[in-house]
Amino acid sequence: MRLATAVVLARHVAKQHRSLVRAMASTPAPKPVEKKEEKQLSTSILEEVMFAEKPKATTFTGKVAEKAENTFMYAAVAASIAALGAFAYVLLDTFFAADSPNKIYSRALSMIRDDPRSQDLFGESIAGFGEGKRRRNNIASHTYEKDGEKRVRVLFHIKGDRAEGNAQCEVVNRDGNWETRFLYVETRTSPKITHVIIDNR
Repeated sequence: MRLATAVVLARHVAKQHRSLVRAMASTPAPKPVEKKEEKQLSTSILEEVMFAEKPKATTFTGKVAEKAENTFMYAAVAASIAALGAFAYVLLDTFFAADSPNKIYSRALSMIRDDPRSQDLFGESIAGFGEGKRRRNNIASHTYEKDGEKRVRVLFHIKGDRAEGNAQCEVVNRDGNWETRFLYVETRTSPKITHVIIDNR
């Protein structure tokens, strides 16, 4: 008797469970919340912040403050343009002017690399450098005037596959034109070997 009652109870529970499962399966899944309205709201707020017109001042104090603000903005823009122009001038004068040490160094190093005798002394691959950590830009130089002519002399180090050494180059301004007055290289070997590439002294 008890066994029959237990079987009937188990069948009833299983039937209820199947009904519950079918009911849950037939229930449609909730649709994702649309974010369109939220996106439109954020876009409208951004447009309002960016494109909203500033209310015009009506009082005398407000107008003065507005003019002062505009004047400050114009002055800041003008100062920025002037600073940028000054920086560009310094940059051009340092690296591209005919009498700049870096320009003289680059031209002299190119002539050394193309010189057959220098290649024999130092090797086919010749590198040049200045002093300190920023060797490429820290080129030792000396500017002076003699006989009414402006002269610029540079000194830098060179290194090749075979040897290391120093190089000196001097340019002179004659009638507005910069010319190479002399260029020579010297090894650090013992004894030292000096090779003159250009001599217009």
